[in-house]
Amino acid sequence: MLARGKIRIGVIGLDHPHGLMLAGRLWQAGATIAAFHATGGANVAAMRLLGPRAKSRPIDAIVDDPSIDLVVTAAIPSERGDIAVRALRNGKHVVADKPGVTTLADLEAIDGALADTDRRWWVMFGERFENRAVAEACARARMGDIGQVVSVLGLGPHRLGAGGRPAWFWDPQATGGILVDIGSHQADQFLMATGATDVDVLSAQVGNVACPLHPTMQDIGQMVLSGAGAIGTHRVDYLSPTGLKTWGDGRLMIVGTEGTLEVRTNVDVTGRKGKEHLIAVDGRGVRRLDAKTSSVDWAKRLVADIVEGSDTFVPQDHVRRVSELTLRAQAAATSWTAPDGEEDRP
Repeated sequence: MLARGKIRIGVIGLDHPHGLMLAGRLWQAGATIAAFHATGGANVAAMRLLGPRAKSRPIDAIVDDPSIDLVVTAAIPSERGDIAVRALRNGKHVVADKPGVTTLADLEAIDGALADTDRRWWVMFGERFENRAVAEACARARMGDIGQVVSVLGLGPHRLGAGGRPAWFWDPQATGGILVDIGSHQADQFLMATGATDVDVLSAQVGNVACPLHPTMQDIGQMVLSGAGAIGTHRVDYLSPTGLKTWGDGRLMIVGTEGTLEVRTNVDVTGRKGKEHLIAVDGRGVRRLDAKTSSVDWAKRLVADIVEGSDTFVPQDHVRRVSELTLRAQAAATSWTAPDGEEDRP
């Protein structure tokens, strides 16, 4: 861990609880939380525990402060692009919770800010960065452990938790839509597993199948991708049953010409306890791989990249490709046929 204080952070927006996770990981990696701008009593109270000396300040004061190196944002998704541009143009690096942007215009504005500065913009794809089994599977696939990757199947179910959701959650203009939002994890994993740099969206669908009280909200989405000789089929939803003891039974199946890699992200239903399950099948047989021997070190790498000018966290072009790909998929999406219903599911 670097000596605390080398990197000073300003947190702008805690509208999504991932903001606390981002700030906490970076604090553990040696960064100092110098200032924050947020509303909401619970999140602000938690932020004060992470950064007891951090001051609550206006956004302008944070982005104008020359002592702040990195802006962290988990604001309402539709606000993250503008926050990033303002921070970049004021000499700050930026790390945003996913999605980093919700419109192509925001992405192009970030492109311009990056071109005009020597700063960097990262997006947190937590389903890989925070899950060692997913990261290991993508890395092994990329290295050729299962031969040429020909198929990627990603399933990203989430618990709806309607009672605890803020008003903006139900508005696709605020979230960017389900493929832009939680579909970003799927695009990240497809690109990492295949190494694809040129990806076609073969089809996409979004819909509302279980939330009739919020008819514009999208609670299910799917996209089929093609790149680097592989087809990716990815479904995301807010349909996790309430009886499941975790927020979602995420799955990742990577098929190669010489084997398969399967990840049970959060739970091995009726199987082994815990999360981060990775199963490999190849000519040698079937075996479970222990991904938990490594640490969750994305924050340490990000801090080192700022201090040392290295590039070990996530390449800038990858972040842009994921963002652009999900925007294209969302724009191309047709309607998912919804069943009749009168009440939102829990």
